[in-house]
Amino acid sequence: MKILFLSDVRAYHTKRWVDYFADRGHQCFLISLEKGTPTKAEEFFIKSKILPSFLKYPLSVRKVKKIAEEIKPDLINAHFVPSYGLIGALLGEHPLVVSAWGSDILISPKKSFLHKLRAKYVLSKADLVTTDAKVLTQAVLDLGAEEKKVIQNPMGVDRELVLEGEKRKSDSSYRDENKTFVILSNRRLEPIYDVMTLLKAVPLVIKQAKKKVKFVIVGQGSQKNRLMKLARDLKVEEYVDFKGELSRRGLIDCYKNSDIYISTSLSDSTSVSLLEAMALGLIPIVTDIPGNREWIEDKKNGFLFPISDRHALTKQIAYAINEFTDWINFREKNISLVKQKAMWEDNMKDVEGEFWEPVG
Repeated sequence: MKILFLSDVRAYHTKRWVDYFADRGHQCFLISLEKGTPTKAEEFFIKSKILPSFLKYPLSVRKVKKIAEEIKPDLINAHFVPSYGLIGALLGEHPLVVSAWGSDILISPKKSFLHKLRAKYVLSKADLVTTDAKVLTQAVLDLGAEEKKVIQNPMGVDRELVLEGEKRKSDSSYRDENKTFVILSNRRLEPIYDVMTLLKAVPLVIKQAKKKVKFVIVGQGSQKNRLMKLARDLKVEEYVDFKGELSRRGLIDCYKNSDIYISTSLSDSTSVSLLEAMALGLIPIVTDIPGNREWIEDKKNGFLFPISDRHALTKQIAYAINEFTDWINFREKNISLVKQKAMWEDNMKDVEGEFWEPVG
C-alpha cells in the first residue's frame, strides 16, 4: 500500500506510527510543515510563512496537493484534526483516514463555534477516523462522525517495556526504611498538563512523607521557567530534578529508576505515558478524568485525585509512601492490563487491517 501521511514530524507519535507502516513493507511518504527527527518515510518539508495556525495549514493545501498528485497514494492518513486533518479534508482526495490524538477533539472544538465547525467539517470528510480511547470516540461521534467509520485502538506500548516490567514485578524495595522514593512526571510543561499543581504539592509531600523523596520532571514547554522559579520560591530545588527533554533510552531509564508516576493533566484521551508507566511497574497517581478512568480504578490498580487539587495529590502520594503495601499486586494488575489491551504491535496490526478496507 502507498500511504501519504500528513503530520508534525517533531511528534514522537508521528515517527512511531509512520515507522510501523514502513517496517511492514508499505511505501510511506510524509508531508510536514515542521522540521524534526527523520522517519523511515520519504519526507517532504513544506516551508510556510510565520502565520497563525488557523491560516498556516489551510494555506499550505495547494503545495500539499501538488505533492500528493505526484505520489498518487492509495490512502492519505492525516493526524491531529485542526491542522493536518484540515489539510487532508481540504485536499478532497480519498480514501482519507483522520487520526484524532486527544486535545484536538477534547479541547479545541470547545474554544468557539468556529473551532467546532472546523472539527465537524474535517470528520465529515473522513472515510475512517482513528481514536485511542472511549472518551475520544464519544467526542468524535458527538461531532458528527459516523460510528461505522470510527475505530478505537490505544497507541499502546512496545513489547520490550512489558518484558522490563515483568522483571520488576516482585521488587519489594518499597519496604526499605532507607529508600528514597522517586516520583516521576513526564508530561510536557504546558498549561494543559498542569505540572504547577505537582510543584505546589512538593513541600507538602516533604512534610508528610515518612521516607525520603525525590521528584523528577521530564519535558520541555512554555512553563519551564515559571516552574523552575516556583521550585526556587518554594525552596524545594534540592528535591526537584528538571531533566528537560530526554532521548527515548533516557526516558525509559527514568521510568525504570522511578517508583511513582504522576499525571496532573487537565485533559487526556489514552495517555501513552501512563501506559508505559504501568508496563514498567510504576504506581500511577493521576487526575480523575475520563481518559485516565479507562485504565485506573482508584485504590484498585492506582490512585486518582481531582484536577488541580494539590492537597488531594499530596494525600495520595503520602499514602503510597507511608501506608500502601500492595505494590506487587498493583504492578501485576497493570502489566496484565497493558498486555491485554495496550500492546503497540497488536493494536497497530488492527489499524493496518482497517486501512485496507477503504483502499479495497
